[in-house]
Amino acid sequence: MKTTIVLPTYNEKENIKDFLDAVLDELNTIEDFDINILVVDDYSPDGTSDIVKTIMDKDKRVNLLLNNTRGLGRAYIAGFKYAIENFNPDILIEMDSDFSHDVKKIKELLGAIKNGADFAIGSRYIKGGSIPSDWPLIRKLNSRWGNIFARNIAGLYNIKDCTSGFRAIRTSILKQVDLDKLNANGYSFQMNILFECVQKGAKTAEIPIDFIDRTKGKSKLGLSDVMEFMINSIKLRLKLLCK
Repeated sequence: MKTTIVLPTYNEKENIKDFLDAVLDELNTIEDFDINILVVDDYSPDGTSDIVKTIMDKDKRVNLLLNNTRGLGRAYIAGFKYAIENFNPDILIEMDSDFSHDVKKIKELLGAIKNGADFAIGSRYIKGGSIPSDWPLIRKLNSRWGNIFARNIAGLYNIKDCTSGFRAIRTSILKQVDLDKLNANGYSFQMNILFECVQKGAKTAEIPIDFIDRTKGKSKLGLSDVMEFMINSIKLRLKLLCK
């Protein structure tokens, strides 16, 4: 099955080479899948894209899309569209490029798709999953209760981790979603795309992951992302009520 891993980046020069090397090493262990990587860089001023280009010269599985619309959601939408048009993948994978997601879990996500799931989620909130124990209490509450808020407001009752950024999605279900109408720029995109796929009848699966806090670079999550997330949850609830 043809698969593209979509990696949005912005100022990730401290992580990107080591991360791409780790992913490429892991891909060498995965059978039955033809996998490439698409880095979607928002014109990082730190030179992230230049590092990616040097890796592209050595490994043709690595590709680069320079994206001029800032924001996680917009980067993913641009990446999904580009991948579908240029690579025709059966599966698209979302993941962070800062080592927050264990590359060895790629195989398990693909296994869930191979076993019949349309939307496989690397979940922090099922048995075997975790978030960092040293997170400040406010961050733990924001993450855990944000998911509870999302499940109950947006009606995603059967899914424990609605905002995970580590996922594998069948392209056939994604093509049924109008990506341009998702109306999510920041990390609320993760909930919106999940909601839309579930509404299209996607079969979901969750595999446990240990979320690892980045050790290099800075987190892109800000207060505006949290506010957008809450507003979008309410909008999705209204959408359900209006059906």
